[in-house]
Amino acid sequence: MKTRTQLRNILLLTVAAAILALAGCSEDTPLGPTAEPQAEAPILPDAEMMSVDLGFFDQGKDYDKAAGRQNFFNAYLRAVIVTGMTEMVLAPPMAAFSLAIHTVPSYQPDGSWLWIYTVVNGEQEIQIRLRGTISSDHVDWEMRVTALDEGFENELWFDGTTRDNGNTGHWTFYDAGQSGAPAGELYWENRFDANTLRIVALAGDDTGDELIFSEDGNLHRIDHHDAGTGDDSFIRWNETDGTGSLMVPDYNGGVEACWDENQFDVDCSI
Repeated sequence: MKTRTQLRNILLLTVAAAILALAGCSEDTPLGPTAEPQAEAPILPDAEMMSVDLGFFDQGKDYDKAAGRQNFFNAYLRAVIVTGMTEMVLAPPMAAFSLAIHTVPSYQPDGSWLWIYTVVNGEQEIQIRLRGTISSDHVDWEMRVTALDEGFENELWFDGTTRDNGNTGHWTFYDAGQSGAPAGELYWENRFDANTLRIVALAGDDTGDELIFSEDGNLHRIDHHDAGTGDDSFIRWNETDGTGSLMVPDYNGGVEACWDENQFDVDCSI
């Protein structure tokens, strides 16, 4: 797993990342005279489905000089890097959808529903327009951003679909600085206690790289594929008994390294 920030290019509008963290105000669009709702507005996907909890590794900060716990400490260091990277990627869309919950959508003549809200930071304003269209078995979404001070006007930030009331979905992010070219993809699937979140880079030095976060009951994994080198890495752990392991090219000779329920190094063959 790389030790530098990966998939940074998925963040299309860095200004939005900063502003969306602040409190905003909504700007509701009233129904037009010809807009007669034909159905209820589509269900907004839960922003928590786009989050990653790596709190299990927080204890690792105390193991930097702990004898016999180097495998877990190494996994902790990598979890810190992954946490920072995923927060950069996922925080803006999570914040955008969280704000949409507090906005009343309006029905449009084309059958779609539109959420419009404005986020204010001093003299700077960012308008976000989220559109959802209900189809037979899914909802089509697109989010556009206007930040005139930054040169963005109704720029497509991301689009995609959700199914199963938002429990499964896919976004494609676009890079407004590269003629609107696709920059990355985000997939998620939530099935009872089995959840998966996958991030794929489509542009830049990390093109083809993938990060996958998965939960199956108490078993958790982070899998990484480096498209440039062809290397595959993983960190896996059991939230209940505390055991786990990691396998990365630049640690332990690329061989799997394990820890026990107290996070002490153990032989993986035992």
